[in-house]
Amino acid sequence: MRALHALVIDNDVASRQAVSLLLEQAGFKVDACKTGHEGLLLAKRQRFSLICCSDNLTDITGSEFCSKARALAGYDYVSVIVLTVEDNPRTLKQALLAGATDIFSKQDITELEIYVQRLVEREVRQLSGRVLFIEDSQVLQEIIIDLLTDMGLDVDAYTHAEGAWEAFRTGQYDLIITDIMLEGAMSGITLVRKISRFQGEYGSIPIIATSGFDNASRKIELFHLGVNDYVAKPIVREELRQRVFNHIVSYQRMLELRSQQASLHSLAMLDELTQLFNRHALREFAGKYFSEAQRFKRPLSMAVMDIDHFKTINESFGYSTGDKVLGEFGVWLKRFVRDEDMIARWASEEFVFLLSNCEAATAVTLMERIQKRLEQFKPGNVAITVSVGVATVNDHEKYSLNSLFELADRAMYRAKIAGRNCIKLYEDEDHAEHTE
Repeated sequence: MRALHALVIDNDVASRQAVSLLLEQAGFKVDACKTGHEGLLLAKRQRFSLICCSDNLTDITGSEFCSKARALAGYDYVSVIVLTVEDNPRTLKQALLAGATDIFSKQDITELEIYVQRLVEREVRQLSGRVLFIEDSQVLQEIIIDLLTDMGLDVDAYTHAEGAWEAFRTGQYDLIITDIMLEGAMSGITLVRKISRFQGEYGSIPIIATSGFDNASRKIELFHLGVNDYVAKPIVREELRQRVFNHIVSYQRMLELRSQQASLHSLAMLDELTQLFNRHALREFAGKYFSEAQRFKRPLSMAVMDIDHFKTINESFGYSTGDKVLGEFGVWLKRFVRDEDMIARWASEEFVFLLSNCEAATAVTLMERIQKRLEQFKPGNVAITVSVGVATVNDHEKYSLNSLFELADRAMYRAKIAGRNCIKLYEDEDHAEHTE
């Protein structure tokens, strides 16, 4: 982690102390002085991460200080902030032209506080992530690897695009940095083009292209190919560091957001009590089952299962026990279905099984197996039985979720009428109706 050291230059004691306190609270070690010349002497002896200079110094102006500070060795990219008492457009412009990073009013210290917080995050935050780096210059490769590892990143480095391409296809990365002019059969441009074709599958992994030929048309073409950023050589270490930081943080935040959205979608599809799919999920996914059954000429079966006398369970043992029965029963039911099948809680104590490529006889056998095992299983320490209705459609019959549910539900009610704790097949009911 980088040590943060700041310099505050202001002849006004109250202002100097206020800014120093703000920086100390943000994690800086602070040196302070009254005049610009004192500040320049301190800057020569000590490397500061941040300099805050008042525009109202007694010996030189803030603009003059900025100009002299930028001339010091090692201060090309250090943040130099000018603090002003009043907004004077001419003064502000002079300070920026002289090398000031930014300008803040002493009357609104909040803006400076926000800036400092962001600076601290940028300077001390250790990233976690993986970078695919392609550079055929061994010297430059070592310099950039050192930069990336110092930021907390893992680096897979290659000198040829062919090896990098294979690594990309088998690995997961948060950033790709590639030189455009590479030795070998595959150029950096070809690598970018191939990676871009996979972006839909792998996600929008940011790509930084580097080149010693700062050609406008080439840069435009690279952006067309999907490059997110472009860095011309010779590479400025601090500039690349900030670009890497921005791209990785943005990409990881995007992945986090996608994960949260997926979790929310998953939660919306699950019944909280039983951890089975809910009715909404069944309606959303059922179309796939029906279309595949029609397309591949496969049978599709549905079973509607209802816990017998569940109202009595709630009244006798209490609703908390009833909830425990449902929760444990839902988890238990999952073990009986295949990965390609779907089970959902349809209503209070009613469950629906959607069984892909499953004949009526097979569906009935599965339900009989569940009933048999249920004799030994007591969810919520309560003995229960179930009534089940089964219906099956074949490829030549066009049914929807609602129409198939109606058939299976009708068969389930026949099981209830028959004394509960039994299974009825819709075809049996259909046959009975025609023989009466």
